[in-house]
Amino acid sequence: MTTSPFSLEGKTIIVTGGGIGIGKSISLECARAGADIMLCSRRLEHLEATAEAIRSLGKRALALPVDVRDPAQVNSVVQRTLEEFGKVDVLVNNHGASFRAPVENISLNGWNTVVSINLHGVFLFCQAVGKAMIERQAGGVIVNIASMAGVRGSQMMSHYGASKAAVINFTTTLALEWAPHNIRVNCIAPGPVETEGYLEVLHRTNPNAEEVYRNVASRIALGRWGRVEEIAYPTIFLASEASSFMTGTTIHIDGGPPRREME
Repeated sequence: MTTSPFSLEGKTIIVTGGGIGIGKSISLECARAGADIMLCSRRLEHLEATAEAIRSLGKRALALPVDVRDPAQVNSVVQRTLEEFGKVDVLVNNHGASFRAPVENISLNGWNTVVSINLHGVFLFCQAVGKAMIERQAGGVIVNIASMAGVRGSQMMSHYGASKAAVINFTTTLALEWAPHNIRVNCIAPGPVETEGYLEVLHRTNPNAEEVYRNVASRIALGRWGRVEEIAYPTIFLASEASSFMTGTTIHIDGGPPRREME
């Protein structure tokens, strides 16, 4: 039987922020597609249940804590992956951080924290994994999870939008630099997706959260928020041979253009 081009059988994938929300879904769906998964995030307790669920699917999983801003910790995760799995075929940079505030109220420390996690963390993981891929001379895939906030901007989240815009630009540059090594680098920019973190921030910062939720949905062409698996499935596509002629691309997964653009 011919192997599906969407298969990830035999692949080893590092997923950052892999314990909850979009990262959890990416980890589980990639495992179902055949991959072994190295999960990492700042909180180990977020990872263990997901790792166990992956093992129940018959795939290997390892969970490690990491501060993506710390080069030593990032390099340690990559080195441990090489020791345990023998290789890294795919890196999914899914980690992220933000908070809602008007530009005039964001402190330099707050700005730097968000940019450091969202941008510097992507750089550090790409650099560490890229070196390993180049040395192995077998190619590889990197998928960066950005945001539509990095494409259109986002009120009350200027630091987040700026960092995600930088990730999109970095993806394009990296794709150009590493194409000679057969390392493909692509990006996914999700729109509003129902995750624990997003909804928690929404309810914590908005006394009328349910109304805000409905208003957001009403502005989306498809009329609803996205589901985590709707980001995971395109990640499988980009990680697999099904997208073998794609690099430097950012896929918008946002439910369509805002309704105001269609009127």
